[in-house]
Amino acid sequence: MNALQTIGIMVNPRKKEVQTSLNSLEQWIAQTNPPARFLLMKDQSPYLKDDYHNIEVVKESELLERSDLIVTLGGDGSILRAVRSIEKRCIPLLGVNLGGLGFLAETSPEKLTNHIATYLANQHFVEERIQLHCSIEGRDHEFHALNDIVIDKAGFSRVIELITYVDGNLLNSYVADAVLISTPTGSTGYSLSAGGPIVIPNTEVFIINPICPHSLTNRPVVVPQDSTITIKVYTEHDFVYLFRDGQMEGDLSSGSSITVKKEKFPVRFVKMKNQHFYETLRNKLNWGEDFRNKDRWSYNDK
Repeated sequence: MNALQTIGIMVNPRKKEVQTSLNSLEQWIAQTNPPARFLLMKDQSPYLKDDYHNIEVVKESELLERSDLIVTLGGDGSILRAVRSIEKRCIPLLGVNLGGLGFLAETSPEKLTNHIATYLANQHFVEERIQLHCSIEGRDHEFHALNDIVIDKAGFSRVIELITYVDGNLLNSYVADAVLISTPTGSTGYSLSAGGPIVIPNTEVFIINPICPHSLTNRPVVVPQDSTITIKVYTEHDFVYLFRDGQMEGDLSSGSSITVKKEKFPVRFVKMKNQHFYETLRNKLNWGEDFRNKDRWSYNDK
């Protein structure tokens, strides 16, 4: 690790805890004098104070060019936005959860400075997560997704038909509201809500998950990560929507075809050596909790 690191900070300015976290970070920098420079993305700073003494405010392009690590202050949405900005640079990410469940975020605001110190002391490890690469037949536009890619019926009242192939072999002709292709990272997101399995992040698979299928026998299918998935979509409506990581990427006309496969470059997450995904599952999903405990429930006792 270099003697002097540069740490970029991307925030969700709508989170009221962001300013408190930045103030605590600046105080820690002043007291500790860590071997690092700290940058804050300028595009988001109008919502925050901008007279920091130990944090330099820069444009996004400069932050991405100079940063050895990017810290996000927000929720999983902030991390996904950072992933889209990073593109092929493969800059490691450390997520600070100021949101709800926060499966992607590694740390809390209270532990931020401790985890930065751990990173600077090279006592961390980097976990690589696979992404999806999507291309649309007849278009030059291609994109990647960390969590999932979804073809959705666009609010139309009728179901759509999604003919799905894996490595050129017909898997199924789904008649459904949508079909979702998820990475292991995305398995705790939309796919989980739609009845998909939880997949450990370093598992080398993708999930194909129909949303509200017309046939009850249609279930999520897990395929190897080196598979090529092709989906042809047919609808009575003018178009359907195409989403990546919860954001609309565009629309598709009836008869369109998309191809999804493994992206060449991964997303790199900074992890602490004493934290594990199984622990995250237990904490986030309240596994092992005794819900019979009256302290957790409100009874209409007389």
